[in-house]
Amino acid sequence: MEICERFEKCPFYQDKMIIETGVGKVLKKKYCESNKNECARYMVLQAIGPEYVDNTLFPHMKDRAFELIQMNKKD
Repeated sequence: MEICERFEKCPFYQDKMIIETGVGKVLKKKYCESNKNECARYMVLQAIGPEYVDNTLFPHMKDRAFELIQMNKKD
C-alpha cells in the first residue's frame, strides 16, 4: 500500500474539486490511500511538474495524464 504523501496539499483529496461525494470517496481510497503511482495527478506531477496538474485532472484520468506528459515532456 502506497499512501500519497501529497494528500494534505492535493485539491482533490481536500475536496476542493467538484465531484460527487460517493465517487470521490472511492477514488480517494483507490488512488490516494492505496496506490499513488496509479493516480493521474501524481503521474503528471512526477513526470513534468506540479504546474501541469490542474483541477480538471482527476485521479482516474490516466489517458489524459499520458497526453499531458507526452505534450509537455522535457527532453
